[in-house]
Amino acid sequence: MLRPDPKLPRLRVFIIRHGEVEHAGDGRLNGHQDVALSGRGEQQMTEVAEALAQRPLTALYASDLYRARRGAELTAQKSGLKLNLMPELREIDFGQLSGLGWKEVLDKMGGDAERLLNWVDNRFPGGENLLDLKNRVMPAFQRIKEKESGEIAVFAHGGTNRLIIFSELGLELKNFFMFEQSYGCVNILDYYAVGMKVLKLLNGGPHCLANFEPV
Repeated sequence: MLRPDPKLPRLRVFIIRHGEVEHAGDGRLNGHQDVALSGRGEQQMTEVAEALAQRPLTALYASDLYRARRGAELTAQKSGLKLNLMPELREIDFGQLSGLGWKEVLDKMGGDAERLLNWVDNRFPGGENLLDLKNRVMPAFQRIKEKESGEIAVFAHGGTNRLIIFSELGLELKNFFMFEQSYGCVNILDYYAVGMKVLKLLNGGPHCLANFEPV
């Protein structure tokens, strides 16, 4: 029986953040709100889709919110793959604070910036904290990993992406904002048959994908 080469990953996951959204400069907490992409965001997702179309993708997943779904739809058109939508991959739910800007949110929290940035211990009113997000996202991500092999793409959100990367690398969620997730960025996680996982790319541009040999 053929055994997998332990030197090669059995699974490569491209984890992509959606493109720039409309009114991005306002600093709004969009969360579960279904907002549109800006013109720049559409271009970012077109570039990502074109880069992914050059890869031997075997599966395609996305949050069902439009801003994440759009890039996956473009990739599906170019690759011919079926798109699997998963509401579990949505951004953290900001609850009653959804749609507000950071200044408005800070005012509602009594000016307590430390509390605002501590998403582990503080749950957004009517929404989630990072532990809630982890309990929603990671079982879904685990199902994807168990089902797939080769190269796959997952289109999601800044918070969701950080949560996956932090959880997979065993990092403490209190340092959640240590990693940048720019609009339209690509991250790469490789998984090996021996149980090892490696973060190959963090917050990269779509042009970086050409630097990686196919799995």
